[in-house]
Parts: sequence; structure tokens; C-alpha cells
Amino acid sequence: MTDKFDRALQREFLQHLYDLSPDTPSNQSLHEFAEKFGSMNNLVANLQYLLGHNLIETGFHSYIGGDVEINSYKTRITSKGIDFLRDDGGLSAILNIQTIKIHADTLSQLEAIISASNIPEDEKKGLIAKLRELPASAITHLTNELTVKAVLALPSALPLIQKYLAEMFR
Repeated sequence: MTDKFDRALQREFLQHLYDLSPDTPSNQSLHEFAEKFGSMNNLVANLQYLLGHNLIETGFHSYIGGDVEINSYKTRITSKGIDFLRDDGGLSAILNIQTIKIHADTLSQLEAIISASNIPEDEKKGLIAKLRELPASAITHLTNELTVKAVLALPSALPLIQKYLAEMFR
């Protein structure tokens, strides 16, 4: 039994739309893809999946009895679909930048975290020296990485935070 949501066929379909862009596929090419996917229903399911991820735009006509027809004139690849195929992030990578401002005391706070850690003093001094040598962009990157790690660890830290807050308000 073949996979209804065949990744290779999905990619082939996206590539077909990419190659056609800005034009749309013919009804004939949609029927050819329906054969590749095993049925028109399977093609519709895959188009709904790709549509759900905003990789394509399309339209469907539903008929009494359950038949569904794809509106070929509305079927096209989106900018997100193009970025996905190109695998370079495209303009989305440029436009969706998140900015985290680094305050002047960030370096001091990072040094304090290192100083408070339970690693040998020689390692602490070495890490702090390396930290002071880093350019601002590297400190920003380090802070971003630490922020991500902290957010990912948040679920395990919640009981500790709750305990601390409960003790403070007794």
C-alpha cells in the first residue's frame, strides 16, 4: 500500500506549480497528478494538506454525491511554497526577523551567571575572559540561544517558580 501523503509527489506537484508560475496548471496535468496520487480524492487530500501549510492556493467545487473538482485557475504556488522549494528561507527569512534588544548590563549578568556556577575557578575565569572578547553580535547570538534554551526548559522550571512564589506570599 502506498502512502496517501507521499512527500515526493507533494514536492513534484509543488515543483510543477513553481515551474508554471505565474500560470496555473491545466486540467490535464491535474488529472495526471490524480493518477500519480492514486485517485482524485487523494490528490484533493494532498492539495488540502499543502493549502493548510500555505504552500499553495487552490479552490474546490463540491458536488452532491461527494465528488470534488479542483479549480485549476485558482491553483498556484504561494511565496511560502517557493521559499520551501528553494530551501533558502527566501524573503520570509529576511522579513520575519525577531529582534531581541541587549541591555548594557547583559554582559554583567552573563558574567554573574558564570561566576555563580559550580565549575572550577580556572574555567570560570577562562569563560569570562572569552565572553569579554566576543563582539556584540556574538553576545547577541549567545543571549538568543540562552533565551531559547530557557523557554524550552520552562515546563520543568514551572514547579520551582510556583514553589518560590508560594513561599514569598505566605
